[in-house]
Amino acid sequence: MKIKTIFFVLVFFPVLNSCIDDDSTPDVINSLVHTINPPEMVTVYGTSVTGTDSIGVFTMGRKVHLSDFCISRYLVTRDLYKKVMIGDSHANCAPSSCDNNAMYKGSIAENEIEELRPVESVSWFDAVYFCNRLSSLTGLECVYEIKNITRDENHSIKKAEVIIKLEKNGYRLPTEAEWEYAARGGDPTAEDWTYCYAGADSKNAGATKDPDLDAVGWYNCNAANGITSERNPETMHGTHQVGLKQANRLGLYDMSGNVWEWCNDWPADIAPNGVDNPVGPSNGTEKVIRGGSWLHGWALYCGVKVRHKAEPGNAPDYYGIRLARSLR
Repeated sequence: MKIKTIFFVLVFFPVLNSCIDDDSTPDVINSLVHTINPPEMVTVYGTSVTGTDSIGVFTMGRKVHLSDFCISRYLVTRDLYKKVMIGDSHANCAPSSCDNNAMYKGSIAENEIEELRPVESVSWFDAVYFCNRLSSLTGLECVYEIKNITRDENHSIKKAEVIIKLEKNGYRLPTEAEWEYAARGGDPTAEDWTYCYAGADSKNAGATKDPDLDAVGWYNCNAANGITSERNPETMHGTHQVGLKQANRLGLYDMSGNVWEWCNDWPADIAPNGVDNPVGPSNGTEKVIRGGSWLHGWALYCGVKVRHKAEPGNAPDYYGIRLARSLR
C-alpha cells in the first residue's frame, strides 16, 4: 500500500471566504494567515473492501468502495485551534478544559508541551466551524454550509443547520468509513488490518484494561504515565501531547485513545449490501465518534472497529478533532 505525505503550501489571502460568519478585521486575518502552518496530511489510497468482521464498517460480506482521501497525521492541537479561531469574536479559541476537571488531575504530564495537546471540549458543530475557518484562511473551498447558529455561555455551538458538500476541496471531518479504513492502516491485505488497535494487536481484545494498548494509545488506565495500571483519578493527566505513542502503518498517531474523534456521519445500522463511499443517513440526532479517550475510554472503546455516537452539541473534555480532505 502506497503512502504519501502531503505538505500543503499556505497561500496568503487578504479576506475570508464567505462560507463562515466571521467579523475578523483585515489586519487580524493577515496576521492569521502568516502564523498558521497547515496540518500535515497523509494521502490514503482507497480500494474496494469485502468485509469479514462482525462489528465496525466492514462487516461480513459487505462490499465497500472508498475513493482516495487524505487525513491528518495528528489530532488538531490546542495551538492550531487557537491560531485558526483567534480573532473570531463569536468563538472560544481556547476551549480545552480537561486541566480543570475537578474529578481528575487533568494537568499536563511532565516534559510535555501544553500547546501540542489535542484540543478538546469541542462539539461536532464547533469542529465543522473550525474546518470551514481553516479552509477559508488557506484559500480552500468550505465543505460545510452552516446557518442559524446557537452558542452557549462558553461560545460552543450547541445547535446549527449544516449542509455537507463533500465534493469541495476544503478541510472536513472524516466519514466513519474513512476513519476506520485509515485507523486500520489502509491495506486490507496487510496483517495489521485485523489488529485490535490502530497500529497494535491485542491478546486481550474487549478488555477494560489492556497493556497491549500502551504502545499506541492513551486511555483511562494509562493516562498517568502511559503504562497500564489501576485507574486512579489522582494521577490521571487528561490528554497527552499528540504523537508520543507509536503510529500505525499510515503514520497516523493517536487513533486509539487520547480523545474521541468526531466523524461526519449520523450513525446508521450497517447494511450488508454494497456501498460506494458511505456517508451515513441524511439526518439524525447523534454523530459518530471513534477511537476512545483518556477519560471515558476503557481499552475496549479504543478498538478500531468499535462504533460509538454522541449528540452533536456535546462538548466534553474528551472529544477532539482529526481532519480529512476529499481528493475525488
